[in-house]
Amino acid sequence: MSEFYNAEMSAKQERMARTRDMVRQRSELMQALSPKRGECILELGSGNGVFTRELVDCVCSDGHVNGLDSSKAIIEMARHICPDGEFVLGDAQDLPFENATFDAIVAAQLFCFLNDVDLALKEAFRVLKPGGRIVILDTDWDTLIWRNSDPDLMERMLDAYKAVYADAYLPRTLPERLMQSGFANVAAGSFVVLNTSFADDTYARQSAEFAVSIMNGSPQFSTAEQESWLQDQERLDRDGGFFFSLNRYILTAVK
Repeated sequence: MSEFYNAEMSAKQERMARTRDMVRQRSELMQALSPKRGECILELGSGNGVFTRELVDCVCSDGHVNGLDSSKAIIEMARHICPDGEFVLGDAQDLPFENATFDAIVAAQLFCFLNDVDLALKEAFRVLKPGGRIVILDTDWDTLIWRNSDPDLMERMLDAYKAVYADAYLPRTLPERLMQSGFANVAAGSFVVLNTSFADDTYARQSAEFAVSIMNGSPQFSTAEQESWLQDQERLDRDGGFFFSLNRYILTAVK
């Protein structure tokens, strides 16, 4: 774990956290969650710990924030970035907490990876206090508009990209599933991630790096195709024609 986390990794995570798209995402989450001083909050899929750190500042010393992640290495990194949070190795489908522990639960881009979303929602309901609230941010990848010059290659890449998720279209079923899990006052909102530049500090660039790693690990894509796809994105950016648009959805509910 110490080899995974180092000064270079820390600097990279902090740079990503300061990008416009990530700042916007955390701001939308914070507005939906509305954390209060003294609350106990659980972040599922807490990742690098940057949002956990902001939650700690909101609840102050008389509150408490737990971060849960399934990766030991990621938890080690989060503990460095957010030393005042408490990070636990665990599974959102089998939470290691007592009933009625938390005032609020928040999760960003986690439920789409779970094999049993309904079980995870029931677990969240169990560990929330009566009147507690849940906020879930996720993506429906059918909303993606990503300009390219080779529609066939792009379609194949996106098929491989979406296959990484257990459910790449989760937001469209989440309202019903929340209600079936016992939640009330279910509401949905959305915002758009819009990039007309392929700069290093855009979500589009992060998505492209992820896409290249997926293609690199798949026999379905040749090295030439990987290079061609990325070069096309770079060319569109140079010519002023780059365009990437994706909807994020935020679901809120109360126990």
